[in-house]
Amino acid sequence: LSETGGSVGDVTLSKSSDEEHAETRDVLCGVRLGFDGVFAVLSSTFILCVGISCVAEEAMYKHLPEFDYFWTVAFVELLTFAGMSVLGVLFFPPENNASSENASSLRQVIQNRKVPIRLYVVQATVMAIYAAVAKIAYKYLNYATGTVLRSTKLIFVMAVSVVWLKRRYTAWEYGSAVTMIIAVACFGLGEEAAGAHTENHWLGYVLSVLSLGLAAVQTNMADNAMRDYGASTLENMLFVNSLGLVVVTAVACYVDGMDAVRFFRNTPHALDLLAARSLTFYAGALTFTELTRHSGATPATTVATARKGLTVVGSFVLFPGDKPMSAWFAVGIGTFGVAIGLELKTRFVKAAQRKGGK
Repeated sequence: LSETGGSVGDVTLSKSSDEEHAETRDVLCGVRLGFDGVFAVLSSTFILCVGISCVAEEAMYKHLPEFDYFWTVAFVELLTFAGMSVLGVLFFPPENNASSENASSLRQVIQNRKVPIRLYVVQATVMAIYAAVAKIAYKYLNYATGTVLRSTKLIFVMAVSVVWLKRRYTAWEYGSAVTMIIAVACFGLGEEAAGAHTENHWLGYVLSVLSLGLAAVQTNMADNAMRDYGASTLENMLFVNSLGLVVVTAVACYVDGMDAVRFFRNTPHALDLLAARSLTFYAGALTFTELTRHSGATPATTVATARKGLTVVGSFVLFPGDKPMSAWFAVGIGTFGVAIGLELKTRFVKAAQRKGGK
């Protein structure tokens, strides 16, 4: 979304069309709130939904007895996204567009596919593996440390992008990457101080790094599909998510099997937490999409970036049992905040450059 959202649309819009567009951005669910009011409601809703999803995820991973069904969680999340997207196309088509026309557009995307199917199969497989491996890493790390590690995806994306796609980055982005690495080191030392220095603890780091590397590869594969092959965002998402769901379903059935079904059916609150995680995660993603449409990519991504800090702090407040606060954790949180600030600065600079280049 940060790469494709925030389009200004047709620059030849008439004044009346501009005024009509501005008016629609002042209204949410039929209630006139003003532009800032809509932004505040969407931002708050996004933070609330993703916050609930993170709390449910941590409670599920860390507080359900003998939980070890991460592939099933990945399957349910992807199935929720796919199912809700289909329902949206069929029952909530855009204004002045019938669902039959939406179905026709989907058929055209499938028939006029621009990227070789083998590349989508590889991208979907990479996505499925990194999504599950990232969750498995939480088995060996506390949730706050895992969240900080997942936030370092930027570093791996930058590395792969520089080597493979020959992209260039600013000093602000390199500064954010370096600061994020320092934050990860502080959290690792915090876990050591808390007595988590076991072999499994370091396995969590290995799995996190592996998942981030795979995520970076998948991100650059999507970049390659859309920039070099000319695929649309819809085409890339449609094929990758559909094929990814097939891969995750097969692996979840093989790895977790009926044990997962029995666990979620018989363990108190397990199914409730899984449903809360999946539905609020989808609601957060949907709200973020609407926030991007309303305010543009930079303000929306600013809210999403700031949300990471709230998630880390919230994890310490709500679930302090496996991560007692220490000086290392405190320094790590502060450094993480600096990294977020540098990342936001990068986005503001890029937004100003795009605006100046119009």
